[in-house]
Amino acid sequence: MKSCHEVIRAYRFGVNFALSLVALGLFSLGGSAAAQAQVVVVNAASFSTDGAIAPDTLATAFGAFNTQNNQSYSAPGLPLPTTLGGVRVGISGGAQAGLFFVSPTQINFVVPSGLPDGPATITVVSADGTSRTGMVTIVRASPGIFTARANGQGTPAGFATSDGVNLIPLALPDGSPRELSAGTRERPNLLVIFGTGWRNTPAANPNDSNGVAEAVIVTIQGVQAMVAFAGAVPGLPGVDQINVIVPPELSGIGLVRIKVTTAGRSANIASVRLGGQAVPLRTQDLAAGQSLFGALTPDDQVQLGGDGSGRTYFFDAYRFVTTAANTSVAIGLNSLQFDATVLVYRRNTDGTLTLLAADDQTGGLGNGDLENDNALLLTILPTAGEYIIFATSTTDEPNGQGSYTLSLRTGVIQTITYGANISGSIAAGDVQSSAGVLLDVYAFNGVAGDSAQIRLSSTVFDSFLILNTANGELVTFDDNSGGAANALATALLPESGTYLILATPYEKGRTGAYTLTLNKTNALASPDTLAAQPAGRTLSAKGRLKAAEFEQFELRRVIN
Repeated sequence: MKSCHEVIRAYRFGVNFALSLVALGLFSLGGSAAAQAQVVVVNAASFSTDGAIAPDTLATAFGAFNTQNNQSYSAPGLPLPTTLGGVRVGISGGAQAGLFFVSPTQINFVVPSGLPDGPATITVVSADGTSRTGMVTIVRASPGIFTARANGQGTPAGFATSDGVNLIPLALPDGSPRELSAGTRERPNLLVIFGTGWRNTPAANPNDSNGVAEAVIVTIQGVQAMVAFAGAVPGLPGVDQINVIVPPELSGIGLVRIKVTTAGRSANIASVRLGGQAVPLRTQDLAAGQSLFGALTPDDQVQLGGDGSGRTYFFDAYRFVTTAANTSVAIGLNSLQFDATVLVYRRNTDGTLTLLAADDQTGGLGNGDLENDNALLLTILPTAGEYIIFATSTTDEPNGQGSYTLSLRTGVIQTITYGANISGSIAAGDVQSSAGVLLDVYAFNGVAGDSAQIRLSSTVFDSFLILNTANGELVTFDDNSGGAANALATALLPESGTYLILATPYEKGRTGAYTLTLNKTNALASPDTLAAQPAGRTLSAKGRLKAAEFEQFELRRVIN
């Protein structure tokens, strides 16, 4: 494994000043890539293997190459040579690439300028005259962010500055994220992020002072941020930079994701840590088994939506303390006046909040349909400690107001494992939706890529299965795939963690015995298990909490 390093002496983002080191990190594909006859090309920053590269991008080729004396060679300086260690790289009919580094298994190079879009052949000619080829696709933009640990993950390579003079590295010496200020509207904090592959993005005014900034989208934890500059770093082939202003409302949020999108293509996700003072909460204590009445009013606390629209949401906050790890909870929020949403946060030791789970519509489960807009959040609180429950309105109902009832139950979820064969019974006293549907809830731990098969069988009611992640996102559901009135759900688990099985008749007041089994199988399951559901009862789109919707809840910020 090798990395190229270049010291950028000066560049312009309003004024010129000195920079520190930028690492152009490269990873190793190991023996498998080197043993192949073909050439495999990746973005040198993101390590994307989709084969799409842009002109003037830093890229890496893997394969089996013959260099002079079977040694590794680095470019002695600029301009970059097109022959290094006896090796040459040509693309699309012979355009020669500038070479940073060559070895018997890896080549770091700059994609030649002026290449037309479309399929192209990359040809590596070794020192002994033999050649290897591979296919790439030339596109206008193929963004990648360099990271401090040179692996395409974690903290981006770059700096923060609030005055254009004092530069604060985004990463600590060990590559972990440094805590940064989110700035203020009067004194914004600017992130200078280095990468490759966006300077040629089609833009309305590519020759103005901000480069192609108007054609680059940067979001920080889903909140769109203002891009002040996007373009090439002078004097360093293939290296681009973005100057982006941190949204001040993200102060105190902690670790946040940075996403760069250009010409419909997204770079690798990087992350920085934003410190600052979190807005204090007004909370009311809530105990297990308690039910209380409340109301959302204009005098309540407010969250700012994370979609950049400026929409706000009233909320009441309730404090719940558990002394035991893995405490299961059922939190119901019912209202006739607004579309209810429950958010559950863990309060961290530094006072910040981390969203663990959300629910918008489960409380509305009725006779095979959603009958109201109530919430019923089912989840497991992983550690002993302090949790904050928000009673609020859903994304599509900003500033929702009205009275509500909030209830909290604990000990409502049974933990099982693969191979479980449960004889259970839906009975009065089970978890119940506001529409009167009873549910039994089970939790199991799964690993990303597992093919989980769940069967719910009953001779006295029409079985229905719902599979959620622990944060409330729907994975799949099923009504009749088990034959007759039995349910059979098979899902390819999207991530490692805890999953919740909701077993129910999906009918008001219906009770009775059932058998539930959980197995890990070799059956092939579509990653999108919601794409095509068999005939039978369903969950309308309104009742399916998706990852993007959870992220919208996650991005809400408490404001004064």
